[in-house]
Amino acid sequence: MKLPVIKRGMIQTALGSIFYLISDGRIDTTTTSATTTLTTVDKSPILCFHMSPRSSDEYLEVLPLLALGGMDNGTTDTNDDGAVRTENNDGRVVIAFDLPGYGASENPPRSCTVDEISDACLAAADSILGTSTGITTNYVTIGSLLGNFFCVSLASRYPERIRAGILTNPWYNPGASGMVPTTIGNDDIVTPIPDSFHLKDDGSHLVGLHSKRSSWLDNELNLRVVQSEIEYLANRRKRYPKGINIEGGNDYDFPSAVQTIVERQEYGSSGSSSPCKFLCIRGESCAKLFDAFGLDGTKRFDEACELFLPAAAGEGDDDDDNILRVATVTGDKSTLNVVNQMPEEFAVLCNNFFSSHGL
Repeated sequence: MKLPVIKRGMIQTALGSIFYLISDGRIDTTTTSATTTLTTVDKSPILCFHMSPRSSDEYLEVLPLLALGGMDNGTTDTNDDGAVRTENNDGRVVIAFDLPGYGASENPPRSCTVDEISDACLAAADSILGTSTGITTNYVTIGSLLGNFFCVSLASRYPERIRAGILTNPWYNPGASGMVPTTIGNDDIVTPIPDSFHLKDDGSHLVGLHSKRSSWLDNELNLRVVQSEIEYLANRRKRYPKGINIEGGNDYDFPSAVQTIVERQEYGSSGSSSPCKFLCIRGESCAKLFDAFGLDGTKRFDEACELFLPAAAGEGDDDDDNILRVATVTGDKSTLNVVNQMPEEFAVLCNNFFSSHGL
C-alpha cells in the first residue's frame, strides 16, 4: 500500500480562517475510484498541533505514516466500478493545523487564549469531518512544544472527546516573562505590543533566522523552518500594532490543566469510559540543547512529566494504571525538530502507543 496522500484546505473559525493538512489512511490510495468513503472505522482521528514558530509543515513527513497506523491487517473489496479497494483497518484520519497567526492561517481578529484556539481547532475538525461517515466523535492529539499546551487544554476540558495525547519535548517554564493578553471585549482600547524582531537594510535579519538552527538542521529543512518563522513574524508585525496577542506557553496555566486531568483519573470523575492517557516523547539532543542555552531542558521536561503523577503514586504501581508514559528518542537528529528529522521513529512510537491503548 502506498502512503496516503496529503490534502490541503482552509476553514473558517471564530478566530479567522485557518489552514490545515489532512491525510486519510483508511483506504488504499492506489484505487482508481473517486468514491472512497468507508462505512465503518473505529480509529480516533488525530489532531496535530505544531511548535512556535513552525506550522503544519512540522508534520509533513509523519502525517501519512500516522494515517497508515500499524498496518497489521486490512481487507480488500471492490468498488461499484469493479476497481479493487483495500481498507486499512489500522488506518485513520490525521489533521495538522496552522494555528491562528502561524503559517498560512489568518491572524485572529482579537487577542486569544490557548483554550480559545483549542476550541477553534476542535470545532474546525468537527466541521472538516462532518461530511464523512464512520468517523468517531472523539480524538487523540499530538503536540510539539507550544502544541503540547493545546493537547492538554482539550484533554482537561473535554474528557469525553479526547482519548489520548502525545506531548513532544514538553517544556514548561513558569518563571519566563510572557505577554499579558489585551483585555478581550474592550475594542476602544488598543495598546500596541513592542516587537523584538527588527528589519535591517542589509537583510541580515534573514541570515540570523537561518544561522540560529544551522548547527542541527540541513539546509533544506532549515529553509522550511525559516519560511514558517518568516510567516509567523510577518503576521506578528500586523497584529502587534493592533494590540492583538496570542497566549503562549509561559502564560498558560499548564499545572492546573494537568491537575484537572490527574484528579479526574484519581477520583473517577471522567465522563468517558476510560481515562485519557499521555505519552511524553523527549528528544535527547533537544534536552541537551536547551541545557546548553541555560533553559534547563532536562529539568523542565522532568518537571512537566511529574505533574502527571498522582499524589499517591508508588513505585509498585502498574504502568497501565498511570496516566503517563515516557519515551526518549536518541541520536543526532533527536533535536528540537525531531518530528521532521526522525518521522519513521516518531510514527512508530505514536502508533504503538495508540495501539497499546486500543486506539
